[in-house]
Amino acid sequence: MADALRLVAWSCCLLILGVQGYEVPKAQIEVFYPKGFEVSIPDGEGISLFAFHGKLNEEMEGLEAGTWARDIVKAKNGRWTFRDRTTALKPGDTLYYWTYVIYNGLGYREDDGSFVVTDYSGNNDSPRPPVVPVSTKPWTPPADPDIDIRLGCTTPKTEVNGAPTRCAGQLVFVDEFNASKLDPNKWKSERRFADKPDYEFNVYVDDAPETLCLANGHVVLSTNTMKKQFRKGSHERLDLGEKCTGLANTHDCVRDGRTLSDGLPPMVTAQFSSKDFSFKYGRVEVRAKMPRAKWVTPQIWLQPKRPIYGVENYQSGQLRIAYTRPNGGYLDLYGAAVLFADEPLRSAKNCLKPGTGDNSEDWSDSFHNYTLEWTPRELRWLVDGREWCVQGSAKGALSETTAGGKSLPQAQKLEEGTGLAPFDQEFYLSFGLSVGGFNEYQHEVKPWNEKAPRAQKDFWNDVKKNRDHWLDEGHLQIDYVKVYSL
Repeated sequence: MADALRLVAWSCCLLILGVQGYEVPKAQIEVFYPKGFEVSIPDGEGISLFAFHGKLNEEMEGLEAGTWARDIVKAKNGRWTFRDRTTALKPGDTLYYWTYVIYNGLGYREDDGSFVVTDYSGNNDSPRPPVVPVSTKPWTPPADPDIDIRLGCTTPKTEVNGAPTRCAGQLVFVDEFNASKLDPNKWKSERRFADKPDYEFNVYVDDAPETLCLANGHVVLSTNTMKKQFRKGSHERLDLGEKCTGLANTHDCVRDGRTLSDGLPPMVTAQFSSKDFSFKYGRVEVRAKMPRAKWVTPQIWLQPKRPIYGVENYQSGQLRIAYTRPNGGYLDLYGAAVLFADEPLRSAKNCLKPGTGDNSEDWSDSFHNYTLEWTPRELRWLVDGREWCVQGSAKGALSETTAGGKSLPQAQKLEEGTGLAPFDQEFYLSFGLSVGGFNEYQHEVKPWNEKAPRAQKDFWNDVKKNRDHWLDEGHLQIDYVKVYSL
C-alpha cells in the first residue's frame, strides 16, 4: 500500500507541472466471453506510458491502486492496451477505474471512470459454447502486460514456482470458478482415504458431484455418506482404483472394513489443491461461505510444497487462512499457523474470533473475504478487510514456540531457517472439507473418544440421529481465490 501511495504522489507531482491543454483520451473498454477484457487508448505522438487502475463493482477511493494496477510501456497495433485474460465479467457488472498517461514527459489522468457491462465484444445471436476446460497443459501464471519497474514498482518479496515475480501488487493466481468443472490446469482433486496425522472420518473423492460441483460462479463442497456414495456398509472392502492419489496398495487407496475394528469411514467429502502452483510470501484472498454443521471443518489452507523441516505431524507447517466451529448458537472463526499435529503445540499459534451473532459476522449465511498476508517476518489475518490476528517473528523465532511445557520436536531443524520458519518456503493452495478425526477436536466434548478403536462408529451413531439436517448444513462455497505478490 505504501508503494501504491508513493506512485500516486509521484503522479500528482507530474500533474501539477503538466500543461492544461492535454486531455487523456477516453478509454475504450471491450469485454469478451467467457473471460477477459481490454482497456485501451489510441497511440499518439508524445505518449510514453499508459496506466490503468480499476476495481469491479466497487467504486475507487480517490487514486487508490485498485484490484488492477498496471503500467503499459509500449503501444501495439496503434493502441496502448491493458489486457486481463482471466476475469469473467457479466452483464450488469460495473468496472470503476482511472487512467494515467505520460505525455511529453508530463503526467495526466482521466478520473472517476466507470463502465457498465451490457454485452460482449463480437457478440452475435448464435449460441455460445459451454465453458468447459479442455486443455491439460500445466498451470501458467496469468498474462501480465509490460510493467515499467522504474515507475513506482518495488521489487517484490514473492516467489512463484521458484522464480521471483515482477512487481509488488501483481495478481499471480486467480480462479473465479465460472466454468462447469475445476480447471485441470490449476487444480488437482484428491482421491484417497484420509490418514495421518488427523485421521479424519472421511474418504476424499474426485468424481462425485454430490461432494464437489461448480454452479453459479461458485465451487460447492459438500458431505455425503459412504452408504449413499459407494453403496457400501462399514464392514465391506473399498478400492479407490488406479486414480487414487495416495500411495498405491496402502491404506491410502484400499481398505477392508472386515479387518478393521472401526470399519470404513462413514463420510465422503472432497479436497482439491494447486500443486502445480506454489509460492512463497504474498497476499491470499478467498471469498467463501462457511458450513455450520458440527464436526465439519472447512479447509482453506496453505500446504508446504516440500517437507523441508519434517515429513510428519505438520513439522513443515500448515497455514490456515480460515475455518469455523459452531459454539452454542454462534459460529467461531479461526485462523492458524500450525507447527505440530498434537496439542498443546497444535494450537499455540491459533487465532480465534469468537462468534457474536452479529449480522456482519454471519460466516455461514453470506460470503466474506478471508485474507492472509504473508511476509518474511509476519502473518496477518484479515476478514472483510479488517485485521483480526497477527503472528510473526518480531518477538522471537517460531522455532522457540512452547506450550504446556513442551517444545517443538523440529525446533533445531527450524533454526536452520529464518525466524518465520517453517513458513519461509513455498506453499500451495488447498481447499476441502474434513469430518471429525483424532486431532482436530481434542479440546471439545464430543461423542467419540480420541483415538479409540470405535471412534468413527461412535461419531456416526451420534450424527445419524439428525443426519439430513446435518448434511444440509455441511456445505462450503467458494466464490473466488486470488493471490497477489507483496
